[in-house]
Amino acid sequence: MEELYKKYRPALFKQVLGQDNVVKILEGKIKSSALPHAILFSGPSGVGKTTLARILKTKLGCGDEDFVEINCADFRGIDMVRDIRRQMNLSPMFGKCRIWLIDEAHRWTGEPMDGALKMLEDTPPHVYFMLATTNPSKLLPTILNRCTHFNLTPLPEKDLKNLLEDIRLKENAIHISPEALSKIIEVSEGSARKALVLFDQIIRVKDSKNQVETIQSSDMKKQAIEIARALIDRKKKWPEVAAILREVEE
Repeated sequence: MEELYKKYRPALFKQVLGQDNVVKILEGKIKSSALPHAILFSGPSGVGKTTLARILKTKLGCGDEDFVEINCADFRGIDMVRDIRRQMNLSPMFGKCRIWLIDEAHRWTGEPMDGALKMLEDTPPHVYFMLATTNPSKLLPTILNRCTHFNLTPLPEKDLKNLLEDIRLKENAIHISPEALSKIIEVSEGSARKALVLFDQIIRVKDSKNQVETIQSSDMKKQAIEIARALIDRKKKWPEVAAILREVEE
């Protein structure tokens, strides 16, 4: 069974929640054929950064074979950047353009980031780079200067509530209690993806008390993982670890 956050991922601009200003600007840029060739989407996890990039792929007429998504958490070395620079001068295989979506762009290390600067400077007319990050401050200022920056914000509670109510009806999950929906909204912190992942976890839980407990347990597990990652990360400074601990205490 397909995960709900994938099943209900917006495919059109009008389906994107909570980012009205960004959507309006992008639609205007496309209509006037003035979309920048280097775009940076920043904001918290699960608010629509990669979703907007995929919608732009369709709007620009980019074929699936010409759309490359790279997560810098897995591929962040200089070889990856060199490979892009070799390929970006090739014509599109089937569509009108080629797009590279670089997710978790802040995880680039020094040399690859320097290499990325070169490809952003020399972008061919048929190529678009779309960077997504939760932490734009870690990118080089020169990278930021070459990108048109769109900052996405957490979804308002009203939008999350409407989304969950709509999916509850579509999935015929009328047994899910209002208390459980409220708890999902509370712990999701404006992330549509997190809200749908939690909804997925309780969709087959019939008892309303167990629904709420399942959500709480999942949130505590996530916090424990964040603490463990912070403690084993040698680059993490103590104030950053302390901030995570304070969030757990709250």
